[in-house]
Amino acid sequence: MTRGWNALIPETATWHYADRSLTTAEIIRQFYQDVRAGAGDDTIVIGCNTIGHLAAGLVEVSRIGDDTSGREWARTCKMGVNSLAFRGPQHGTFFAADADCVGLTKTEQIPWRYNRQWMDLVARSGTPLFISFKKGSLAPAQEQEVADALAIAARPPALGEPLDWMET
Repeated sequence: MTRGWNALIPETATWHYADRSLTTAEIIRQFYQDVRAGAGDDTIVIGCNTIGHLAAGLVEVSRIGDDTSGREWARTCKMGVNSLAFRGPQHGTFFAADADCVGLTKTEQIPWRYNRQWMDLVARSGTPLFISFKKGSLAPAQEQEVADALAIAARPPALGEPLDWMET
């Protein structure tokens, strides 16, 4: 006979939160409230690896996906694109949904043509666009494309609608 989910917890486990009268969710929510209070009203708090419904109303932006890193295109497609596809529709509900930054590395671990696609997708998605790169690492043409993407991201996105709701 199995003991359910708690079968994973050794019977000898003795750890617990200091206040045993609160649930884990209440403790986590209080932590988020403390971070919000400590940051003040004039600070934008970005939650990363937070529990969305518990952070609702306490963070302005939340990283909704796993790290895209800027080092591996397959990971960017898997983590970033899927974050936008499946969590992007929640954007603006609890907080601004951040699928992760466009990581531009000097060593060009991901070719520019792919990074440009990811940057353009995020810029046009209506979600926050964060770009990380080392100063001086971009060619002038890349700098212009980054500036263009930031300009696109700064405007409200055009509403997208499937061409065919039933067949494709």
